[in-house]
Amino acid sequence: MSVNGNITKLVEVQKELSPEMAEYIGKYLSNAPYWVLDSAQIVSKKKDTMFIEENTPVDFVYILLKGTVRAVDYRIKGVAYDYMWFQPGKNFGAMEIFYKIPLYMTTIMTVTDCTMLVMSKKNYERWIWDDKNALQMEIISTGNMLLDQNRTGRIFLFLQGMDRIIYFFVRNYNQQKQDNMAIFDISRQEIAERSGFSVKTVNRAVKKMEEEGYITKKGHKIIISEEQYLKMKSYLAPIVEEY
Repeated sequence: MSVNGNITKLVEVQKELSPEMAEYIGKYLSNAPYWVLDSAQIVSKKKDTMFIEENTPVDFVYILLKGTVRAVDYRIKGVAYDYMWFQPGKNFGAMEIFYKIPLYMTTIMTVTDCTMLVMSKKNYERWIWDDKNALQMEIISTGNMLLDQNRTGRIFLFLQGMDRIIYFFVRNYNQQKQDNMAIFDISRQEIAERSGFSVKTVNRAVKKMEEEGYITKKGHKIIISEEQYLKMKSYLAPIVEEY
């Protein structure tokens, strides 16, 4: 794809993003020279596609433009644990480059259909060290991610059963919210992978949450109203300081 084609496609993708994310992507690439956009590729990935595998060589950098992806850890007793989900604006592969790590440190999979800007490691390195604006934004993004990941991990250590599942839904409510309501079209297996619990434990927790009015089930979907979200935040307040 030509540079003009890339720019046209980027503009089209930005129109489909939230105003905040469209502004972020625009600022991130604002000083990128034409050769960066000319060499990059805008690619689509279907839902449930693994596009980065842990311990494989860092060959490409992926900038998420549209969709949601997840970081998965398979190292603990063979159990898949989704320890973070990411929204548009996240860059995958940059942290390894910054710390001179030759292999990807985690497995990354798509949660939804995704659109990404992909560039080679060589071209990304050539660009990022000379673009102070993009470099600063990437350092801030990486630092915030590491702090959030560390903090969430510490909180999870002390949350058990229903408390951890409530925390999971509260953290993800705003990403799913539309018209003062969040609809989670997510299986019990996916909740188990994201919480680190067994499916059996998740089933018990979800049943109890429904009985106590924290969620509403409709088929396989879990629906959370604004009122239920605030109720869950109040429940967490004595347990987790931020709520």
